[in-house]
Amino acid sequence: MDQDRLQYLINRHQSNQATPEEGEELDNWFHSWNPGSHSMDAWLREQGGHENLSSLLYNDLRERMAPATHRGISWMWYRVAAAAAVLAVILLVVFNNRPAPATGITQKQDTATGNTAGSLIKPGGDKAILVLADGRVIDLGDSQTGTIATQSNTSVEQVQQGKIAYKTGVKEEPQAPLTYNTLRTPRGGMYKLTLSDGTEVTLDASSSITYPVVFRGEARQVEITGQVYFDVIHDERRPFFVKAKGQTIVDLGTAFNISAYDDDNDLRVTLASGKAAIRTAARSVDLVPGQQARVVDGQSSIAIRQVNVADIVAWKEGWFMFRNEPIEAVMKQAARWYDIEVEYQGDKFSKELGGSISKYKDISELLQNLQITGGIRYRIVGKKVIIYQ
Repeated sequence: MDQDRLQYLINRHQSNQATPEEGEELDNWFHSWNPGSHSMDAWLREQGGHENLSSLLYNDLRERMAPATHRGISWMWYRVAAAAAVLAVILLVVFNNRPAPATGITQKQDTATGNTAGSLIKPGGDKAILVLADGRVIDLGDSQTGTIATQSNTSVEQVQQGKIAYKTGVKEEPQAPLTYNTLRTPRGGMYKLTLSDGTEVTLDASSSITYPVVFRGEARQVEITGQVYFDVIHDERRPFFVKAKGQTIVDLGTAFNISAYDDDNDLRVTLASGKAAIRTAARSVDLVPGQQARVVDGQSSIAIRQVNVADIVAWKEGWFMFRNEPIEAVMKQAARWYDIEVEYQGDKFSKELGGSISKYKDISELLQNLQITGGIRYRIVGKKVIIYQ
């Protein structure tokens, strides 16, 4: 278990929002680590809360960041990340225990790059906008747990931080026209949604989904932009269709990932489990788990390849995962998550990069890894990252 995951579970535990599975995961970690306290809550009180746990997590963090050569990803990135993580832990412990300065506030400078520490750039989080059928707009970052809207006989519930769910009343209205809501994540946002049929949806940064408040009729259809992961409740009588970039993905009992950003030149559908089909104007192709379909914008042909699904969907678990990617692709993902502008100066970079790092790390750690493994140099100016050689 890594530091970010453990702190997330502790937060959930302390706010009484942990699911049974999350509670079991935290309990297993607690007893395997065995800090000597009789209970989790007693131990948390002794440590002063999750923010003071960094030094205790040293070994667990280092184990998670160890090389994973079977993935075929750059081993150096993992070693650098482990070293950087350990150094960050040590520095955090020192910082938390040092005396406060007598006067003034000092900003530290990265002596290698001249970058100012503590910049305006922060990792993304649970942020989204919900647009209701009547045009009302709800900022979900400001919402509390409970009912946030009611539409006809359906309520929209904030079931936990970062997730809403649609719950339909007993009364059915089969002849009523469909009404639609839209959920949008900004740059630096991520959110989860349970549709009225129980289908689970996760939106990455700068993404959207438009969907009926309640599904009626012989088919269920939604439309998305950006990157969205679906775990569909299968219903043979009512197939589930997803529209993206003019193409149609059909659920046949499925969990799948769709990447359909406007600033990418293609659509990619990756099947995690079950069955799915992708349809273009020219053809239809059935996918099996582990396959990815790619359709280039403006074309109707479908290219199929085998992929590592865990790499593709790592984003929804809180990880950047790169496999032989150009620097532009790496920084495009970073730009969406950290809400930054990226500028390239000088010659074009030709080296491909691979590795993984938590999306909740400071952007400087990502950039330092790229600097060592990819040979880039960088400057941070406000919310702009300038990449050069």
